[in-house]
Amino acid sequence: MLRLALKSVRHNPKRLILTAVAVALGVALVSSVFTFTNSLSKGFGDLFSTIYSTVDVVVEPDPHANLDPNSKEGLFTTANVATISALPGVKLAEGGVAYESGSLLNAAGDAPLGQGAPTLLYNWTGNSDLDRATLIDGRAPVADNEVVVDVDTFKKLGIQLGGVAKLASDTGVQDLTVVGTIRFGQNNDLQTASLLYANENTVRAIGGGLTNYSTIAVLTADGVSPATVVKEITPTLPKDTRAITAEDKAKEQSASLNNILKYVNIFALVFGLVSLFVGAYIIVNTFRIIVTQRTREFGLLRAIGAHGKQIRTMILLEAAVVGLIASTLGILLGWLLALGLAALVESFSGNILGAITLPLNGVLLGYGLGLAITIVSALLPAIHASNISPMEALREAGTAGKKSLTVRNIVGGAMAVAGIASVFIGLYVNVPKAWIWVAIGAVLVVLGVTLLAAQVLVPMAFGLRGILSRLWGVNGTLAANNIRREPRRSANTAAALMIGVMLLALVATFTASFKDTFTSQFKTTSADLFVIPTSGPIPQGALDAISGTEGVANVVRMGQTKATFDGVDYGVTYVDAAHASELYDFRTDRPLSKLDGGVFIDPTIQALGIKVGDQVTIKGLAGTETLTVTGLYTNKGDQAFLVDWPQGTALVSEPVVVQALVGFKDGANADTTTTAVKDALATNFPLVEPQSPASLTKLFNQGIDTFLGFISAMLGAALIIAILGVANTLLLSVTERTREIGLLRAVGIKRSAVWGMITLESVVMALFGTILGIILGVGLGAALVHSLSSYGIDRPVVPWALIGVYTVLSLIAGVVAAIWPAYRASRLDILKAIAADG
Repeated sequence: MLRLALKSVRHNPKRLILTAVAVALGVALVSSVFTFTNSLSKGFGDLFSTIYSTVDVVVEPDPHANLDPNSKEGLFTTANVATISALPGVKLAEGGVAYESGSLLNAAGDAPLGQGAPTLLYNWTGNSDLDRATLIDGRAPVADNEVVVDVDTFKKLGIQLGGVAKLASDTGVQDLTVVGTIRFGQNNDLQTASLLYANENTVRAIGGGLTNYSTIAVLTADGVSPATVVKEITPTLPKDTRAITAEDKAKEQSASLNNILKYVNIFALVFGLVSLFVGAYIIVNTFRIIVTQRTREFGLLRAIGAHGKQIRTMILLEAAVVGLIASTLGILLGWLLALGLAALVESFSGNILGAITLPLNGVLLGYGLGLAITIVSALLPAIHASNISPMEALREAGTAGKKSLTVRNIVGGAMAVAGIASVFIGLYVNVPKAWIWVAIGAVLVVLGVTLLAAQVLVPMAFGLRGILSRLWGVNGTLAANNIRREPRRSANTAAALMIGVMLLALVATFTASFKDTFTSQFKTTSADLFVIPTSGPIPQGALDAISGTEGVANVVRMGQTKATFDGVDYGVTYVDAAHASELYDFRTDRPLSKLDGGVFIDPTIQALGIKVGDQVTIKGLAGTETLTVTGLYTNKGDQAFLVDWPQGTALVSEPVVVQALVGFKDGANADTTTTAVKDALATNFPLVEPQSPASLTKLFNQGIDTFLGFISAMLGAALIIAILGVANTLLLSVTERTREIGLLRAVGIKRSAVWGMITLESVVMALFGTILGIILGVGLGAALVHSLSSYGIDRPVVPWALIGVYTVLSLIAGVVAAIWPAYRASRLDILKAIAADG
């Protein structure tokens, strides 16, 4: 059976080429992302190894402790450093001070240097092992406001030693004198980051008054293992801190990055599975047609003693061979795509990647997915082939009978009804996480409609026959009849396209609705400017500069933190409540000026039985507040508690402004005042960018459109596979109908008419799949939006213009998919076609 399967694939490769391409595309999508994330992991893994290669033990805050990330007070004192230094296993210990929220500016001082890479500022100890850096040129930073800069950043600055570098920080723009250059590790591989060192006073001042030490780096004595020193250090440490070997720290950071990249891989895997799921329709159609075409061959095998199981095994082996070849092509194609993606990324971000090599998990997953989808998809045609009796096959009666659609319709109907019921529950029954019910229902509806499509396609083709006949004569009649006589095949082909279009329409509907919800907030806002930082929080000095600008009436600050209520962590927003509701609709049941030192609660807290007038005790990172509930916040899923600025700052050690609203005075010219605000910020706070509601809306729309374009590109593989499916079905159908086409040509049908007939079949199937896809996509997208209404999404919005584009493109795809099959059909030799067995 294996030899027969290999011969069958070798002697008839054309009928399986498009099937292999479909599988290869799905595998390539997964393989490329796994390869790229593996390279990214290697790049940063090498960085982490370099960072911790010269120290033995790191003493740091415990990452699992509930600490305020914005605190300027380090957990380690000089006494802690002295205690650790005195331990017998310790050779040297130095405290570290770091500021990582600033950004080096370009020579003009008005924009960040580079493409958003971080700027890291640390205190210089003079020990190359502890600093992880070696002085190359110049001298070490000794006086205040002196720095040394890594060699790559020094080149970007375009200055000489003794020149000035500008660093934008929380306290403004600092002029720093560059007195030397350093190399990080052996090759200065910083993954595009900028690395600076200064004395302790400079780092503390730029950080806005940093106290104590944030870390302690330790070198062990000769012959003493880092693990032993960790055990010595641990009992001496203050609360919420820990000691860890440098080797374990590097592994921990690599594991943390890999955990993030895991979700990127899952994201890619979802799109890969969608593509392969669409490809499954092609495989089913391909093997079903192949089985029909080889009925006599199977009959001869059965007549000479082959069992049904052997026939089934042979077909599955053919599928496995196709899957193996396709997976190999897909993995290699994925590697090439990863190379291209890496080159594109590094052209913008610099060298942040490791070697582009195929990861073992990507290879195994690629082969596993490719083989699984081909074998599973070929299973039903294989079973059908094994059940054909020898005599029926030899009489070619095996092709005459058409299997009833009854079972298919029953299963499809049941799934569709169950799906609709699940969607209904998610929309109209008060259940937790309603969107999950809608999502499950959507999957069931799609599967149900896929099975029912064969039943719908028959009357649709019958109804279209009259229209097609009037418009295209006999070509239209033949096209409609060909679709009707093979409803399963036609439905599967249309369903593949339906799924791709459905996903595009669903994503487009959801993003359009999200965009409408966001942008509608700016249509009713009274704020003239929104202040959003490009890096880190908004410095208070920047807000003071805005407040002092002529024409500005109010500046409302907004900050966020987390706090514990009833043993559970929740988000807390704190605002300048007096004028907040004048500038923005916070979706509260009364103005925020009515907070009166209390708290507004969202539906999550209300569901716990808390109501207006009750008291709640909230434990923050730095303090605990008992507040009276004075109002309700109507959005669910944003922030559980909304409080005034004084109450919010009592919960945190260092209040952080994440956004600010600016209102102009009555009669102030908007353009003039906006320019004045920007001028006031340009010198000392160039990273703070005030935006008008209109410009912010434009930026948001661009971001959403980019996201939609990215998702559409990811779904492009599924659509390409669906189009290949249309072409594959028609191509194999032409082979199956060789004699019929020959007879048509013999009675006078021209080549152009044959071409037109095949093209009409393709366009009708594409149109059918597109219409079903749009109906499902828009309907399910609107249902998903409704299920998320409690999270602030107002209403479903259908992007009809984009839907129209999808429809036109699908029709064009139908025409394109028919080109090769139509050409093959029109070029058949009449006499050979009439004499053919098929």
